[in-house]
Amino acid sequence: MKKLCLFVIASLLVISVFSQSEKGYVYLKNGTILKGKFQYSDDLNKLKVESAGNIWVFNASEIDSVSNLRVKKAKVDESSEIDPVFFNRTELGILAGNNENSQPAPFSFTSSINYHINKKLAVGLGLGIEFLKETYMPAFLNVEYRLRDSHSTPYVFLQTGYQVAIEESRTVYYDVYPAWSSVWPGPDYGQENLNAKGGILINPGIGYLQMFSPNFGMSFAFAYRFHKLHYAGEKDYGLDIDYNRLAVKIGIIFN
Repeated sequence: MKKLCLFVIASLLVISVFSQSEKGYVYLKNGTILKGKFQYSDDLNKLKVESAGNIWVFNASEIDSVSNLRVKKAKVDESSEIDPVFFNRTELGILAGNNENSQPAPFSFTSSINYHINKKLAVGLGLGIEFLKETYMPAFLNVEYRLRDSHSTPYVFLQTGYQVAIEESRTVYYDVYPAWSSVWPGPDYGQENLNAKGGILINPGIGYLQMFSPNFGMSFAFAYRFHKLHYAGEKDYGLDIDYNRLAVKIGIIFN
């Protein structure tokens, strides 16, 4: 009987110490989250929590926060990081062709400044230098789509633009002028230097991107490269040369 009386008195004391209860979530500094009713003492030094049929009393120093709504803790991973809006990709590679081509693997260097429309899609503008029969400066628009929102992801891209000739043409047009006699003096051979006018380029491809930090990464890409280069001569003479190449490039990315 005495034990029962003591229990009743203790319960009444505990109930009287705390104010009106509220429902919600209690976050402890040790990482524990309790859902249920909670009550602060009048001096706010203690908190009573009723959860799952149990009653706990915590000191104010043990409490991180309380809330009427569940606070979702942000999951920290690579997809939650905000990518920089702009990034630069600088690439080195070759434009591989047939061994019978006069230039089976000319060198290619390009650099582009790109803007993230969202985490996966980016657009940009680029320039470069390429050594075909003449030296050209490719000026292009780049559109890139990453297949995953991750630091390591495949991507697809399309570059389209114009090859600007930046040196005199090395292409020569050879012609044969018939003579009055096939015996003497024979046919007359002539040659004419052509002016390089440049031409369109189309470059769709696929690649793989690996970011080693938020501001530095590398890429490796394969692409189909098409050029249609035009040459102009005298008397409205024109010559078009089509290049169909496999572009193989390694890139460095800076944000």
